[in-house]
Amino acid sequence: MARGDRLRVERRLAGSTVAYMHHGIDVGDGTVVHARPDDFRSPLAGGRVERTSLADFAGGGTVLLTTEPPAAYPPDDVVARALDHVGREGYCPVVDNCEHFATWCATGERASRQVDIVMARIGGAAVRVLAAVSARRVVSASAVGAVERIAVRTALGTTVRLGLRTLVPAAIAGEAAALAAEWTAHHAGRSAADSRRAGEAAGLATSAAACGLAGLPAGPGGVIAGALAGAAVWAGGGLATKMATAAVQRQPRSR
Repeated sequence: MARGDRLRVERRLAGSTVAYMHHGIDVGDGTVVHARPDDFRSPLAGGRVERTSLADFAGGGTVLLTTEPPAAYPPDDVVARALDHVGREGYCPVVDNCEHFATWCATGERASRQVDIVMARIGGAAVRVLAAVSARRVVSASAVGAVERIAVRTALGTTVRLGLRTLVPAAIAGEAAALAAEWTAHHAGRSAADSRRAGEAAGLATSAAACGLAGLPAGPGGVIAGALAGAAVWAGGGLATKMATAAVQRQPRSR
């Protein structure tokens, strides 16, 4: 670790087993500048940017380096940007947290990969629920060959009769599994792309497994077709999410 490095250490949300990463800037003299809540047990109650010892920042945890996204400024400038804000009041875990601050010091952009993961997965859950509704309507109205029609009805008979009580939980369970996998991969230091792939793989497997179990009463064919339906719902939701994200990114940003 050296002057201007972005540091991170694992912490736990108060009263829970949920881990998150606390970020700061290494000043190079045994101190760290970091944004923090006044009370970690009440992160929504406000906070400030502080300069503390490395030991205080670590809080007994293992301090790791953050290198993504790459720094846009030399180390001395990163430190200067951090020191200029020591004492600044204001903290919000969603829009102005420690990672937003540390990333801004190094890159000039306020960004938090942790917040991005959570918000993207919440949005993904909503999109995939809509995809599940659409898939249910398409399946119930599909006109296919006699054998295929029987297979689809056999595989999805229970799902269709149960309606959204099967497809929606499957979509939500898949998104929850994706969030856990992506969050874990990110905390392990994997790149954003690798973390995202890990999340998508976990979500696909969970969605397929949930719908496969719903098809169990129809026998092996029902399990297979149910799993395929769950995978299709997940894939459809993923495509819809990418299209929505691309549309948002094409919109001009107001300054």
